[in-house]
Amino acid sequence: MRRILAVVCLVATLVATSPAAAAPRYSDWTAGAFLSAVNTPELEFANAISKNGLSFYFQRGNAAISGEDIWVVQRAATDAPWQTPQKLPASINSTSNDRAAFESPDGHWLFFASDRPGGRGGFDLMVAWRPQTHAGPPDFGWQEAVNLDSLGSTINTPGFDSGPTAFEDESGRLQLYLVSNPAGPQNLSVDIYQAIQNANGSFGSPALVGELSSAFNEGRPYVRHDGLEIYFNSNRPPGSTVQADLWVSIRATTTDPWSAPQIVRVVSTTATEITPVLSWDASTLFFASNRTGSGGEIFFSTREKLTGKP
Repeated sequence: MRRILAVVCLVATLVATSPAAAAPRYSDWTAGAFLSAVNTPELEFANAISKNGLSFYFQRGNAAISGEDIWVVQRAATDAPWQTPQKLPASINSTSNDRAAFESPDGHWLFFASDRPGGRGGFDLMVAWRPQTHAGPPDFGWQEAVNLDSLGSTINTPGFDSGPTAFEDESGRLQLYLVSNPAGPQNLSVDIYQAIQNANGSFGSPALVGELSSAFNEGRPYVRHDGLEIYFNSNRPPGSTVQADLWVSIRATTTDPWSAPQIVRVVSTTATEITPVLSWDASTLFFASNRTGSGGEIFFSTREKLTGKP
């Protein structure tokens, strides 16, 4: 009997300390509040937020009319108001469309997408580096951006590549997620891919993430800093096949497959919700929506961590 009880206790201990059991649990997301500090009559779409939560990147403009540029808005503390947005310098923005910026966890690299001349396809992934992570305007310390493949990566395709996001795995290397249609344009059979950073810092060829992709269009994935939760937009059913909704998937460890994606309830409405951005502490979700009748404005939703580690 004692042996049986000991086995039961051991199993209970292993379950309680397993990655799945230790995974954080959160409250539901709030419906979303208007991010007045960045919204204008122009189109705005969420891009990324820095690890310290003090720099929020977004794109402004219309790709078909005025072109898109990457902007940043900063604040002195996470409970301080956002300051006046600043357009990133010419080392980042070009006369073409520049979008979907993502700051690396260490703050030294800025990944984004651009359809500027000289790339492999319609949109390619670009990257810029800065030696100091706390540089301010006008250049914010960013050096001249280059095509990611020029640094030895094999990311970009003749088609559409955009929406980079990444987390740092246990080995210290970045696992990069993106959306791609290797043989065609945007908004046509776009899927989610993953590329692993090599020892020399370059990235290998992207592999399709089948459990997150569908026959419909997927857009801008955004992975939590521990690699255990990912958000993206999609027009797959049972959501709207005309508009787009936010979807989420989780996993117990970074080597497990992703769970079946679920619609992010409350945040997703009958309008379009796209370009999700998750804060480092996973308590704030930024996104773009046309719910007010505009083409695109940025909102933010919040939740509370109930149990588990962040």
